[in-house]
Amino acid sequence: MEGVEIIKLKLVKKDARGSTFQFDNRNSSKLLLAKRKKGSVSGRHFHTGKSRMKNPETMVIIDGKFQIVLKNVKTGEQFRKTCASPVMFKIDPYIYHEVRALTDILLIDMNAINDDKGDTVRGFPARN
Repeated sequence: MEGVEIIKLKLVKKDARGSTFQFDNRNSSKLLLAKRKKGSVSGRHFHTGKSRMKNPETMVIIDGKFQIVLKNVKTGEQFRKTCASPVMFKIDPYIYHEVRALTDILLIDMNAINDDKGDTVRGFPARN
């Protein structure tokens, strides 16, 4: 039909946790649509803030129930919360984060798959 465009989303990654798809944003930046399976854990990293798309990192959980685990890398402060969708998170640099899917979840990560290259530190380092 004229005036309507249907676009199949590009699968960029698939693993035991689920699938991640990427699509264009109106601002020509990419977004990620991620489906995660119940019992999976995503994230397990923090960002240094070098990438403007990760300062802060923004994600929207569209569907499902999950637990978010947060740890401030600099102070050691920790926080965890069980949430149900819909909810948006904005996570500043040096905040370790992981999302534990309590049900199947669907989320949009407001950046492209390559936006975190050189800005992502896997795991939570021991405090000095």
